[in-house]
Amino acid sequence: MDELLQELDALIEKGAAQSLADPWFLDDLRALSARYGETWPLLILDHSFDSQGALPKAPWVVRQGEMKMDWSRGLRSRVEARASAQGGKSDEEVVGEIIGGLLGQALGTGSSGTQARDPSEPALALAELRVTNAFQMQTTVSARPLPGAESGGLELGVYQGGNAGYRLVMVPRQDGGGTLSIVAVSSRGSVRDLAAASFDKAVLNDEPFTLEWSRRPDGAMAVLLDGQPVLSVVDRSFRDAFNGLMIGNRGGDYAVRQMTVKGAE
Repeated sequence: MDELLQELDALIEKGAAQSLADPWFLDDLRALSARYGETWPLLILDHSFDSQGALPKAPWVVRQGEMKMDWSRGLRSRVEARASAQGGKSDEEVVGEIIGGLLGQALGTGSSGTQARDPSEPALALAELRVTNAFQMQTTVSARPLPGAESGGLELGVYQGGNAGYRLVMVPRQDGGGTLSIVAVSSRGSVRDLAAASFDKAVLNDEPFTLEWSRRPDGAMAVLLDGQPVLSVVDRSFRDAFNGLMIGNRGGDYAVRQMTVKGAE
């Protein structure tokens, strides 16, 4: 396909340089070449979190915890650190309960629980819409320092039936930098780490930054922070389309301003 598109582009330029074809026709050919030359030509979501009310606009729905619109920052959630949050459990078990069980509970596949909401309750918003297996997600976020936030993190994700899918997890450090990781969550809620890497950029300063997460048709995934590559990994655990998007906060002060998702046709 790449070779074919290169030949087509060369013919288009030749036709334009020698006036061999109608300019309008050449413009149509350029648009066709650009469309098929792009890995993710399908626009799935282009959403600005700028609602004037307390809740985000459709398709986003807050399903657990507290996420409210902030006119200056976007969809904001502030989740405080839990006292004795782990209770003797390993970090992996705690993360598994949150990014596996929380989404499962919100979708009605996990236990509902009866605990009253509190400032340390993880927050979750979902958008139910079809996302192709290969996708590109660009999200503009801002973050503020919050004591104990290093034990939490911001999560962006795609999910299939139940809570199965991929999650991109950001855990900033109070002194600057932090870690980004990609995990796979099974339909039972178990979590499998796929890749993790550290970054040096300070993000806990209320300044907007952009996370770009892409997945190609061959399962290759990459994550960029403000255009700079941070990590990459190949995983083919999920081959079908996803049923929706998620934004989760399991500890910290985060606001999501914009999210654009593209897919493969």
